[in-house]
Amino acid sequence: MLHSNELPMSQRLTKGDENQIKGSRGQGFKGSSEDAIAASISAFSLHLTPRPLDPLNPDIQKGFSGEKGVTLIELMIVLLILSIIAGGLSELLAVGLTSSRENRIKTGLIDDANYAMNRIINAARETNFILIPQNAPNPVRDILAISAMVDNDNDGKVDEDWSSDIGNDGQPGLAGFDDDGDGSIDEGGGPMQYDDDEDGSADEDIPKNGLDDDTPLDGNYDEEFRADMSITGGKCPPVCSKDDDGDGMTEEDPVDPLIFYVNNGSLYEKKIVWNPATGTSIITDSKLIDNVSQFRVERLLGVNGKTLIKIRIGLATGKGNVMLESEAYPRMMPAVTP
Repeated sequence: MLHSNELPMSQRLTKGDENQIKGSRGQGFKGSSEDAIAASISAFSLHLTPRPLDPLNPDIQKGFSGEKGVTLIELMIVLLILSIIAGGLSELLAVGLTSSRENRIKTGLIDDANYAMNRIINAARETNFILIPQNAPNPVRDILAISAMVDNDNDGKVDEDWSSDIGNDGQPGLAGFDDDGDGSIDEGGGPMQYDDDEDGSADEDIPKNGLDDDTPLDGNYDEEFRADMSITGGKCPPVCSKDDDGDGMTEEDPVDPLIFYVNNGSLYEKKIVWNPATGTSIITDSKLIDNVSQFRVERLLGVNGKTLIKIRIGLATGKGNVMLESEAYPRMMPAVTP
């Protein structure tokens, strides 16, 4: 139970109030006891009612003077610091997102370059003929043409019965391509369809003997293809002198070109496969990758007479670029005699 001195100042009984209550108890009321009790409660409750604070009271002023607020300058400084921190975080986030996007783009370019390089190197390693580039006069080109190693007649042998027209397309060399790298395409047209290297002469080099048979020497080896590989006659009577494998069919398994080339910044793979049943070629031309900035093919001849092919593929976009290099020895190609 609270005593009057434990109550707030506004609710404490004054000395006179206490005397008045005591007097009332001592002298009694002229009315009934209920009236006396009611009067006592009423007098006491007046002193328990909260009184409004006086702002002029020194005690109250002293209590407020100890409180401190935030000035406008302090608030502005805090806001400035927060804005600087937010700006820095935004910049870091933007740099991180840009770097992540560039890394994804570069990773995609590397994947594309690896995909194309693997296809080219695997094909070059297993081929038995390289059609473009030639050893001379331009051993560095932006195109690679090799034998696709197709068994056209399903006899278990590959490229054993040629045609004199290497592309089976009625044009010198490979139709639509600059075979010798002199800037001209299909030189001589149809009448020169047996000129496989586009040098102006047809069947001037004996194939598959590993020698430069041209007169004068042109620095190339086995670059011409003849329908009669034995030169003096096939393996059956003279009427079928072009039946090089003696199976009763002529020119049924020629060299089928597989060509890797660039067109409008994309690397393509073109395959020309002869169908002996219909006497026509089946041509497929598919895109491998985009964003090609460089496709470089170099043909080298080692001291051991083995041919080496070096490949470089460059890809580039506005956000990144990559460059891959690799090489392959065509293991099916016979050595030549330099």
